[in-house]
Amino acid sequence: MGPTSCMGNTSYRPGRRPALYTHVPARRKSMSIPRGVTDSNGFLVKALPSGEPWPLQSGLTPLFKESKVDTLPGALKYSANLRSDKECMATRKVLERHRVEKDGKTFEKLTLGDYQWLTYSEVEMAAESVKCALSNMNFQTGDRIAIFAETRAEWFIAAMGALKLRVSVCTIYTTLSDKGIIHVLNEVETNLVFTSFDLLPRMKSILDQCPKVKEVVVMEDQLEGVGNKEYLPKNVKIIPFSEMTDRKNTKISKCSEVVPQPDDVAIIMYTSGSTGTPKGVELTHTNILAAAIGYSVQISIDENDRYLAFLPLAHIMELATETALISIGVTIYYSSPHTLTSTGAKIAKGSVGDAKLAKPTVINVVPLLLDRIIKGVTQAVEKQGWIKSAVFNTLVAYKYWLDYIPLSSRVLNFLIFQKVRDELGGQLKRVIAGGAPLSPQTHNNFKAIFGCTIQVGYGSTETASLGTGMNEDDDSTGHCGGPCLNALLKLDDWEEGNYRTTDLPFPRGEIVIGGVSIAKGYFKNAAETKNAFYEENGIRWFRTGDIAEIDNTGCVKIIDRKKDLVKLKHGEYVALGNAETILKTLNVVDNMCIFADSTQDKVVAVVVPVLDVLRKLAAGVGITNPDLTLVDLCENDKVNMAVLKELQVHGRRCGLTRWEIPAAVHLTDELWTPDTGLVTAALKLRRKQLDQQYRSMVVDMYSRLAD
Repeated sequence: MGPTSCMGNTSYRPGRRPALYTHVPARRKSMSIPRGVTDSNGFLVKALPSGEPWPLQSGLTPLFKESKVDTLPGALKYSANLRSDKECMATRKVLERHRVEKDGKTFEKLTLGDYQWLTYSEVEMAAESVKCALSNMNFQTGDRIAIFAETRAEWFIAAMGALKLRVSVCTIYTTLSDKGIIHVLNEVETNLVFTSFDLLPRMKSILDQCPKVKEVVVMEDQLEGVGNKEYLPKNVKIIPFSEMTDRKNTKISKCSEVVPQPDDVAIIMYTSGSTGTPKGVELTHTNILAAAIGYSVQISIDENDRYLAFLPLAHIMELATETALISIGVTIYYSSPHTLTSTGAKIAKGSVGDAKLAKPTVINVVPLLLDRIIKGVTQAVEKQGWIKSAVFNTLVAYKYWLDYIPLSSRVLNFLIFQKVRDELGGQLKRVIAGGAPLSPQTHNNFKAIFGCTIQVGYGSTETASLGTGMNEDDDSTGHCGGPCLNALLKLDDWEEGNYRTTDLPFPRGEIVIGGVSIAKGYFKNAAETKNAFYEENGIRWFRTGDIAEIDNTGCVKIIDRKKDLVKLKHGEYVALGNAETILKTLNVVDNMCIFADSTQDKVVAVVVPVLDVLRKLAAGVGITNPDLTLVDLCENDKVNMAVLKELQVHGRRCGLTRWEIPAAVHLTDELWTPDTGLVTAALKLRRKQLDQQYRSMVVDMYSRLAD
């Protein structure tokens, strides 16, 4: 296993200066362009290239300024009037479904056909029909409906229909536990839930404990309709989604003429519960449109672009993005993580992945997905032999510099990288990454292989997704750009963590975001709202809990999180998230969680390994039996020690201190998917749940270290 670069890693840690690393690229001109600047009030705001604050009015695009669009349905209607016959949303035709039983589990494979379209006018009419159907069901202003469904065109249409009637939309992750879903449905007191054919089997046990829910709208399967109605309690009515959008059934003439208002609570977006019980974040139309405006200014995109949607619409990053794209006139192709590529878990033999067919020019991702794509490419190349692997890795490393030589770069793209790029459609121009830190190594490698711009952003549900974002011309890594147009930023000292705005060479502290995109608060949770939000001089602010430093160009680097900072026995602090981000770039690591105990002077880790790489490591310590399973390898002490050694070497190479590098490791064969409850829908670690799951292993590791 060859060395792994840690290019660009210069993060700060409490109480010391950053280490210096080799192989850091020279600063390009774009890295000195101002991205953020302090305004007359002392807030960090988006900067013009000249270094002056970006004029707020210039960011209010003609769509929102001149057309007076001030609600989410208003943006859809305006766009439909402007480009009625343009392709708006596309869904692939399901030709066949194959179910296979293996090890007591049922696996599904799909034979998929071409994408089928809805035009902008058809989407608008469908949303209007949903509005009228809800009106005929006696829904009124201030009522609430819930959407518990995967990302698909019907999700967006259902939401727009409800919002047209001034009915709030409560979003629920499909990966939330039954307990979490029951909590949400009872808290919002809705009597109607939109769900899908695939999720209907989960509803009976859930609705048995949600007495207020009386109706369920099912987004049908293309082959099997609404499915088995026996999955619902007898007192709950089932309604096919197609009936909601059939204009013959919705009595348009009797539809309420309600007009949504900018300050209405449009979305109650329930977080994935990474720290416990899910909280509902109340977002107004103004909040989300402000983020959409910020997005449209930050990202160079127009109606000729193609967007592939596969992240959860129940996540604010995806919802705000699709709102912006609909406003601009972009075509959205719907996909899923299981059908994204031709090797997807649900793609039947002979079918191609969604990306290959859609040929997207832009996608949203979370960093862990990019990590997995890079590792998948690397493993595929390694199977072709060590010579090809060495050549490929060398070319990836030098591609950064060859971009300055256009002819050489084009030849390299054609001969080496085009086949890999074709798996994602071959026309990808930009990737928008958010939800977690992106390692510089993954950033540079993905950009080199796929030849696209990566723009890393930072925000949260409470800020309507957008706080900061990298500009398209920014070639640097390891940060998340300057403020977006919709956001004001400032830092507050955090004495406990030894972070201060007076730190040198750059100020550090808890990042606080203000402006028109800041949420109203948490639904039915005044105490949490008071802790996280406040108003000052007419500006609403949100305390993020994240620790950042701001460099001399106004770029923000997230270096820590209050809840992730642990003080060890000897007084040194460990930023768990930062160490994990760096160590996860090791090719044997699919995912990992570092555990720290304040009564100990070391940290330990639980690692989900990559099987193919793990087999090679095992062979290196004399374990070559091909019949050994992943469970067998994970339980082998020699294999555990081999992985630990690789982690420690990689950590030192990347500049981590000895107390940030695990002193012991436990390998687990359990994949951490949102379904397990160990990670969120955005693939963030749920530390509380992980601690509960692996507590005995952590105790055992510390016991062995004490021997």
